[in-house]
Amino acid sequence: MKTAYIYPGLNGLLRRTDRVKFLALPEVQARFKTAEVGLASQAGVKIDFNELLSLPTEEIYALENVSLAAIAICAIQCGISDRLKQTHPQPDWLMGCSMGDLARAVHAGAYDYETAVVNYVRFTRDIFGLDQIGKNIAVSAPKGESFSADDYAWFDEIEVDVSRLNPRMLNIGGRFAELALIEERAASKGWNTLTLLDYPAHSRYILPYVEKVEVAALDIRTQPPSIPIFSSISLRSLSDPDEIKREFLLSISQTLQWDQAVTRLVQDHGITRFVNIGPCRSLSGVMKDLAVEAEMVEAYDLMELS
Repeated sequence: MKTAYIYPGLNGLLRRTDRVKFLALPEVQARFKTAEVGLASQAGVKIDFNELLSLPTEEIYALENVSLAAIAICAIQCGISDRLKQTHPQPDWLMGCSMGDLARAVHAGAYDYETAVVNYVRFTRDIFGLDQIGKNIAVSAPKGESFSADDYAWFDEIEVDVSRLNPRMLNIGGRFAELALIEERAASKGWNTLTLLDYPAHSRYILPYVEKVEVAALDIRTQPPSIPIFSSISLRSLSDPDEIKREFLLSISQTLQWDQAVTRLVQDHGITRFVNIGPCRSLSGVMKDLAVEAEMVEAYDLMELS
């Protein structure tokens, strides 16, 4: 049996139950503490992650807090991975979805954890104004249906950027006017839409903000991974440290091809089991509509925390 750990993105804290279910793990609290000390001493940011996670969802995801929310998710995911390392064999592959790429790289040994989280907060300080450009939404077709070639052609025509999660679930980043057109089309087609982030993540419209930090980001020390990493953006294995750094920048501004990435891990690399690291179960839901033969397991259940 070959196993891949998969790491969800920024939606990991949307539900309060997901925010709190791993907080009792000493490994998670240790990751919180390391991040808190590093951020205070190196970036002048004072934060208590347990207090942050006690706030209402809209405050956690407010633009001024969203980079800290990302670090909280990374800390939880790294703590979960730390615990699994003690009790289970290491996985054959690691793959992140969006911000999950950060914890993925840490667990693979490519990034030093404290360096990664401190620099992430530094790099995202100059993001104010992003919420005036557009947003990022989830769009899902009715059960049993999928998006058509005509739909994808129309998305291209109106200049939004589409991440394909599975045949009936998309993540779309774009400007407000074009996203309003999608919501109109959704009403006529029976699609469901949900705002995920109040800025246009995974779209061309965030690229100018990424370019501001590119030089500094590429200067971070990175090691070859000790566990193979697969990219859900470029659909290939990443082993070169420079590639890993560049792909992390892309993970913010480029679209995801999650459906194809999962398929390739199964067909080309023999993966028979995926472990959803969490804290949310969003990727488990996405996997249900993918035509692959592989077991889906929750890290929470492996640790028997319930």
